[in-house]
Amino acid sequence: MCDYGEGSKLSEKEMGKVLQHMSKASDGMNSILIGALGSVLDPEEVPLKCLTMICETLNQLPIETIIFETHYTFITNEICQWLFSMLPEKDIVIEVGVESADEFVQKNCLNKEINLYILESKIKLVHNWGMSLTANVFLGAPFLTVSEQVKDTNNTIQWAVSHGVDSIVIFPVNIRKHTMLYDLYIEKKFERLSHWAVFEVLKSIPRWYLNKVYLAWYGDWVDYDEKYNQQDNLPPYGCSICENKWMEFYQMFLMKSDNLERKQLLQKYETILSSKCDCKKIFEENMIQSKKDGEKIEKIQNWLKEYL
Repeated sequence: MCDYGEGSKLSEKEMGKVLQHMSKASDGMNSILIGALGSVLDPEEVPLKCLTMICETLNQLPIETIIFETHYTFITNEICQWLFSMLPEKDIVIEVGVESADEFVQKNCLNKEINLYILESKIKLVHNWGMSLTANVFLGAPFLTVSEQVKDTNNTIQWAVSHGVDSIVIFPVNIRKHTMLYDLYIEKKFERLSHWAVFEVLKSIPRWYLNKVYLAWYGDWVDYDEKYNQQDNLPPYGCSICENKWMEFYQMFLMKSDNLERKQLLQKYETILSSKCDCKKIFEENMIQSKKDGEKIEKIQNWLKEYL
């Protein structure tokens, strides 16, 4: 989840420093993501003057695609018109967190309720202005079994595809210190996600849509605290035999942009990884488990009483 409440309203002076770094680092880039702790289109977080400074700088750079990450409620006709007028020569993408299309998961597992009817109208609005919309989808919601986690992500991707979302970024759960999820993990009430869960989701995506799928937080980044000390971060795991192969697979998957090539890559690596892996059997056993919604709600409520 985004870190709303951890930051402060951005000043023009701070924005100027950021833009200097952005200009220097943009050489060779064909796309850039503009994000904040929460929503870059939230005027209480990024004032319009600062957003104007961002757009003016971007117009001076040869970057083709500009991605703005925001909560879907900040997408309005006025802001779309404003972005369209400010960046007339750029491909504009709005990236929003959908996480899950399941109301139960939204409310009981993620504490992030999203009105899908309103979200659908926002997708249409973005398209009306000739822009694209990317949906961030979560994999590994707490209090679900492994099979339910995979199914929830698959269903959310299907919802996004059927409602005109232009591309999807799958975010496998990472366990980070100082979070409720970390406490669940320490108390052995949440298990670290397997790379096989990510693979299972990718296998289920229709071939014609595979080139619209991206991955994030699969183990390719390092987390730092406010003093820039490296922190422990637990992305999806693999056994000692397959771990390096997973990084190789993810990089190759993201490098390929053709649907057929990606499908063939999935088939190739399923054979490679299955023949040299100790953790696939554990994943397959975990996929068999299931719980009724009523049992899950009781489990969630009992844990929250203990936690709070």
